[in-house]
Amino acid sequence: MLNRNAILALIPHQGASCLLDGCSSWTEHVLDAVTQRHLDPACPLRHDGRLGAVTVAEFAMQAAALHGALTDGKGSAPGYLAALRSMDLRCDRLDDPGLGALRIRVTQDCAMADGFIYGFTVSSEAGITLATGSGTVMLQPMTETV
Repeated sequence: MLNRNAILALIPHQGASCLLDGCSSWTEHVLDAVTQRHLDPACPLRHDGRLGAVTVAEFAMQAAALHGALTDGKGSAPGYLAALRSMDLRCDRLDDPGLGALRIRVTQDCAMADGFIYGFTVSSEAGITLATGSGTVMLQPMTETV
């Protein structure tokens, strides 16, 4: 189990921009994370006091970044989200206290020389699926210093 401080030491998202509270398990291809940051009124993804369902992609892709850091699949090259696909949003918003903690599962579906494709499922604390989809993460080339 990783707590928030351990996560902050591993991913580039810092302070309020880090949306993960913990990681319960990971393997070479799968990571399970948990968060309650969606319920924080100061969440930086809120717009007009609301946290729309589409923001679930950022929660999931931060879990993918954590998976990459833990499995060290491509070294320390920074990455960026290049595409989201097959998003299936099953709720209107994430800031509903009735959802409880969010359970985030990311699965590394494909590893390439220049990036990864991660599938994701985000569920409520009660196990209700809130969103599924996939994201493509492209790695920035490492630059050599002379």
